[in-house]
Amino acid sequence: MCPSSYPAVSAVFPRIEVTVTAPHRIALVSAALTLAVLPSVASAQRQQLPGPDTKRVLVTTFRGDVEGGVKAANEIRDRIKDEFSIRQLMPTPKKDIDATLLSGGFKPDSALSPNDIRELSKQVRGDEIIDGTVQKTSAGYRINARMFLPKDISLSQPLVTNLETNNFGDAAKQIVDEYDRARKQIPDNQACENGLRSNTPAVAIAAARKGIQTYPKATIARLCLASSYASMKTTADSAGPWKDSVIAITKVVIDLDKVSVLAYKLQLDAYTQVHDTASMVQALLGYMASDPTNPTLRREGVISIIQLGKASLAVPFARDLVKENPGDLEHLKLYWLVLRAAKDYKESVKIGMQLAEQDSSAADTTYFMRQIQDLVTDSLYAKAADMAGAGATKFSKRTDFLLMKAQNERRSAQLPAAKASLERAIAIDSKVNGANYLLAQVSSEMGATEDAIKYAKADGAEPANKERAAALLVGMGKKAYDAAVLSKTADDYKKALPFLQASDEIAPNATASFLIGVSAYQAVAMSRDALTASRSCDDFKAANELLLLVNIHMVKGASVDPNTAKLIMGGAMQFGPFIDGSMRRFCTAPR
Repeated sequence: MCPSSYPAVSAVFPRIEVTVTAPHRIALVSAALTLAVLPSVASAQRQQLPGPDTKRVLVTTFRGDVEGGVKAANEIRDRIKDEFSIRQLMPTPKKDIDATLLSGGFKPDSALSPNDIRELSKQVRGDEIIDGTVQKTSAGYRINARMFLPKDISLSQPLVTNLETNNFGDAAKQIVDEYDRARKQIPDNQACENGLRSNTPAVAIAAARKGIQTYPKATIARLCLASSYASMKTTADSAGPWKDSVIAITKVVIDLDKVSVLAYKLQLDAYTQVHDTASMVQALLGYMASDPTNPTLRREGVISIIQLGKASLAVPFARDLVKENPGDLEHLKLYWLVLRAAKDYKESVKIGMQLAEQDSSAADTTYFMRQIQDLVTDSLYAKAADMAGAGATKFSKRTDFLLMKAQNERRSAQLPAAKASLERAIAIDSKVNGANYLLAQVSSEMGATEDAIKYAKADGAEPANKERAAALLVGMGKKAYDAAVLSKTADDYKKALPFLQASDEIAPNATASFLIGVSAYQAVAMSRDALTASRSCDDFKAANELLLLVNIHMVKGASVDPNTAKLIMGGAMQFGPFIDGSMRRFCTAPR
């Protein structure tokens, strides 16, 4: 409800003035007749008019149960009229409330939010407000009521909390009796606020303490007291113990009023100053719960909790924002980000997809990157590949999504698909970094040794990539060598050599040379029996080439394992005469 929703009250109810011109009986009778046409007032306020200092309290329909909310408000108004002199306090007449609501487009007896009630109070000139909720229960009703000041709805005072009753008259009596006591803090609270405005904290503190003495359960006066200490933050006393005072006072307020927004705000500032993160989180949770009707407040709290590294605690609040505001994309996006921060990736991916469905512009490159990352973190590689594919389709000129698609296709054992994705990336950009490297890995896993070496060399053609390409091939060679150690066959040892020799060709290194020497020697050693029985020149020429690799590379790679290198060099020397003699015998052309 905005202020312009209500016309001035005088426009709805013209002011009626009564003047008694002479002390004659007939004039009094005439005045009495004139008064009879005025709105009637009951009990203590009957036959009286408000004075210039009469305070007006606005009592609106309580929220919750429709019928109960109307009855509660009516009973409270009637009780105030019965208990207070109209020269002291009067409730805003219901007919004035209903007329103003109608003029603002509301139905009579509408149950308004606190912010709307504040705007209404401006139109009907309310000095104080009684607001509340009514819930129907199996035994009757549960009532909560509070007083707050129109200038700031956070300046509130609980009157009854979770009052169980089936008699609205009795409930109204308890509420009005407590209201009567609670009002006693207001003059001192005003003096406290004046002290704050005049920058005299000592005056403000003294006035607030007086208000608390007058009404020990005072929350409004305590809030002013806490604000007075908080104001010292910008004074010469900023290094003093004001923070401890604010924390102590607001704890009392929160004990009295679990939904005091201002108390939590003051607490948050104080806890921030003393770097008490754990207490800040608890204060933020209370702050968000203090006003469920205020999505902005909860949104601010959620963001702050994420920044404090406690995202999981913010998830329920972010989820409620989405439920209560269907179609609000900002709340949906916030929920998505909260879930990601809380590492609830299954839910975050689902919510992210909902966001993209409702707003295609949200599916930007960052969206796809985050979704892919979350799916990978959750080990859902096939789904990550699908998400990367969707990104590649939407952003068809980019190669990064194709590379991510291929990575996750490889992880999910979709090797032909991964190869195809990488080939698409190279078709877009022949120099895309990483594509040839991945192709080498995929080809090796597909058993295509020649392709693996070809792509590794293509990757190593870039000077910056030489070391990684060489290391990749060493890894492939070592894998083949390890398989040969298990099978103990000469052919399997030979399978390691092409990878290792290609690595040494790209970037000579001791590890590759050592493995070349070991693999070549073991290939000869595992062929001993076959060579002993052989009469083939080709067999001995192949064995001689292997010994040549041992002699060249074992020296270069000896630093990797000197003892093993020494043993292998010794073994090669023993094979040498046998191989040389066999070559002279079987490889010499007949005369």
